[in-house]
Amino acid sequence: MTSFDEPLPTIGKSAVDLLSAIRPQCTLLRGTPEYENARNGYWAAEQARCTPYCIFQPTNAEDVSHAVNVLRETGCAFGIKSGGHGRCEGESSISAGVLIDLKTLDEIRLFDDKTSCRVGPGNTWANVYGTLNPQGLTVIGGRASTVGVGGFCVSGGISFFSNRHGWALDNIRSFEVVLADGRIVTASPSSNPDLYKALRGGGANFGIVTSFDLMVHPYQGMWGGGINWTWEHGDAIIDTFIDYGNDNVHNVDASVLIGVINYNGTWVWHADIEHLMPTPADKNPALKRLLDIPAVSDFTGPTSQIQRTDSILDHYPPGSYNGYWTFCTKVDKRLIKIFMETWREEIDPILHIEGIERSALADINFVSGNIINAMRRNGGNALGVVDQGPFLVFLMEPFWINAVDSPSVWKAMKTTATKTQDEAKRLGLHHEYIYLNYANPFQDVYGGYGEKAKRFLMEVSSKYDPDGFFQAQRGAGWDLRGPMMPSSRM
Repeated sequence: MTSFDEPLPTIGKSAVDLLSAIRPQCTLLRGTPEYENARNGYWAAEQARCTPYCIFQPTNAEDVSHAVNVLRETGCAFGIKSGGHGRCEGESSISAGVLIDLKTLDEIRLFDDKTSCRVGPGNTWANVYGTLNPQGLTVIGGRASTVGVGGFCVSGGISFFSNRHGWALDNIRSFEVVLADGRIVTASPSSNPDLYKALRGGGANFGIVTSFDLMVHPYQGMWGGGINWTWEHGDAIIDTFIDYGNDNVHNVDASVLIGVINYNGTWVWHADIEHLMPTPADKNPALKRLLDIPAVSDFTGPTSQIQRTDSILDHYPPGSYNGYWTFCTKVDKRLIKIFMETWREEIDPILHIEGIERSALADINFVSGNIINAMRRNGGNALGVVDQGPFLVFLMEPFWINAVDSPSVWKAMKTTATKTQDEAKRLGLHHEYIYLNYANPFQDVYGGYGEKAKRFLMEVSSKYDPDGFFQAQRGAGWDLRGPMMPSSRM
């Protein structure tokens, strides 16, 4: 059990005492087994190091409202945790403050018409799919089963089903949200529509979402899995990937992510593919060309949404150090090649680092015209990209075991991103958008949304949170002012 030798500061003690008095059953105190169990409920090692003043686990929106009132009155800093699947310290964790842990807000309720479902932010996607899939239904959710609903939905939400239905944030009918003044309101196309739009991509900057009403879609099963190819097939893989992304007829029932990874000392090309039907992927023209490239290993076959999200999770063990670095460009084969080749050059000298030898994955998602069109739904979302697509989302996502190796890994990611982005700018192909769910703490996420989109978010913040409670006191996650951490800490 963690030892706490230093007494709480006055502000922290006031907040803990008030929360304990008002909602003792929700307030987990330092030094108790319940606190330690909750504190360790993170995926990444850096986040699990947090030592909040207390952990507050609300059971309903009213509990959240009481907590917000206490925090506002005492001036105590706070963090908000949904699934705890963030990579970096301070993403959904806090030490010098109170942690609001939404774990117990885990309702899943399918409405009678079976076109929408109420889901609490404390759920993981495994819970949601496990409830809906046996009924022939699904929602647009995460591709790894232990990812939390809350952060995923307010930040983006790339899904297997995105070419058909869009990202998760464009499949939300309404939010129940607690505002900075403690009010519990609904945000939807007809109720607080500006807040509804801002929550679809604006993160935790406007309130604490206590439930989501998600669109429900038919589900028939899937076909898919991972495929690996030797390095010389790179040109064919890239060409096929670009054709898949641009084919807005046949990609509707397909999902493809391509990448490269070092496997047992050899660099290979990798893809995760899904056919959103229970029929083989080669029945889909957008996928058949990819399957026709001679593979060194092929793990595709009949599967399910639950099986796929569990198998993808196997690549990312909990308790490691994790770094993400993301950026976007317009669609261009040259940039994909530069990105993959530079990543290989940067990783080769550090393959001795424990963990890197099996996790040096760099990959790319294609944001297709179908996805962009879905972003116009219900008045549009907060991302500011509807007139700038299609585009590519690049990601480096290694993990490593020892903290001492962090600077070397971050340097490799930064160099790869800088070289690729510099070339994109030279070619006039740079895209300023930063995908929040993949961002690292040194990136100015909302600056990447563009001037118009950020101005809208600032206006909504001023309207619903005029004192800047969620900007000034929320000590975890990205706010509208800039990066979460200065680059000097990298």
